[in-house]
Amino acid sequence: MNGPVLGMLVPCRDEARVIERKLANLARVDWPRAERPHRVVVVDDGSQDGTAAVAERAIARFFLGRSDVEVRVVANTGAPGKASAIARGLAELGSDPELVVLTDADVILERAALVELADAFRREPRLGMACGAQRFVRELGDDGDAHASLADDSGLYDRWTAAVRRFESRSGRLFSVHGQMLAWRRALALAPTPGLAADDIELRMQARARGARIELVAAARFVEVKAPEGEGRRDQELRRARAYVQCVESPHVARLAARGGALDRLHFACYRRVPLLAPWVVLAALVVAPLAALAVAATRPGGASAGAEWAIPEWAGAATLGAAVLGLELLLAISPLGRRLARLFAVIVRATRAERREPLSGTWRTARR
Repeated sequence: MNGPVLGMLVPCRDEARVIERKLANLARVDWPRAERPHRVVVVDDGSQDGTAAVAERAIARFFLGRSDVEVRVVANTGAPGKASAIARGLAELGSDPELVVLTDADVILERAALVELADAFRREPRLGMACGAQRFVRELGDDGDAHASLADDSGLYDRWTAAVRRFESRSGRLFSVHGQMLAWRRALALAPTPGLAADDIELRMQARARGARIELVAAARFVEVKAPEGEGRRDQELRRARAYVQCVESPHVARLAARGGALDRLHFACYRRVPLLAPWVVLAALVVAPLAALAVAATRPGGASAGAEWAIPEWAGAATLGAAVLGLELLLAISPLGRRLARLFAVIVRATRAERREPLSGTWRTARR
């Protein structure tokens, strides 16, 4: 049975180090059987490192003579930025593709990822948007092969957020879609809004406002290397957090959320408020918990004064209990989980403050290795 024709977009800026690997990977993976050729458009968004030339050579090397996939490189002729690059790619795809697949230059796909993605849309007519499942590894070779022996580099936070995504997918309301491998039906006529850095979430909000189901396809996996520890990773984390804050606080995105049902509005409200309030709620709890323990222990019924309804405060016991609670908090703070949460909360606070001072631009920079 023939599947849908895919139209893939690979927006790029200064990706000369990884674009050849990306195209080698796309030549390796299985493409769904279709009546017409699939299309891949590499959109160069004003690169200064020769990305377009590297991509052209890679296309000649890996796709020469292929009849099932057509690949081309085009320049972004609009305003600089990822949203404009995506719009340029959408215009270049033409009318043939039934599914649009947006993917980043620095990730590679597992062999069956595109087939699994297309099958998910074929099985569920209500499915309007779907993303692949993320797999973090320590390093990637230059051959574009996403083999199973690559060393895993996922952490506790990655596994927890993956579980949340799987849970949300059951109801067709996945929120934090993976823009590194994101597909939607062309008939939805989605296009990113300039000025918003989190184009994936904004596209998700558009799809949901049209009543589409949004899911994660667990069998459609993409592989990604985390930015190296140090300043590069910290900058990437801050930028992604700022993009998230910018998106959820955008009046445009709020209007899209308002077009959904009550559950969709509640869902968006949780994602809009809970992450931004979490650092302050946790900080307040850490301050209040020892004080509350001290107060409870100091006013326990019974004690040294015979016949009195309330005892004279037992300061020694109260202080011990308060110190015990404080000690538990300190143990949590120095544990790997505590340090990870502290780092996450610090990024959220910094991102919120930075975004309210000056909005993030629509361009992007990513640490590569």
